[in-house]
Amino acid sequence: MNQILVENQNTWRLSGELSFATVGALLSEFTQRAALSPPKELDLSEVTRTDSAGLALLIELRGQDASMTFRHLPRQMLSLATLSGVQNLLTQNLSD
Repeated sequence: MNQILVENQNTWRLSGELSFATVGALLSEFTQRAALSPPKELDLSEVTRTDSAGLALLIELRGQDASMTFRHLPRQMLSLATLSGVQNLLTQNLSD
């Protein structure tokens, strides 16, 4: 099950899969919740699996807020980002 968990006002955590089957609903929920108070940091330590759609989700979130920090990026996602030539978009402002 995918979830967006609010650790505190500035940090949100994603859990579960970031895949083609899940990112549409996650983006919709994220956008609705972030309209009130967007996070400054997104923790991905509980992401279990990702694919190119998960990478596209993070690129979209970076486009919405360039100052957002991604924390604990999954190795699979970093590999996809490197192969796609977009690693700098994810690691900008990187925190572990």
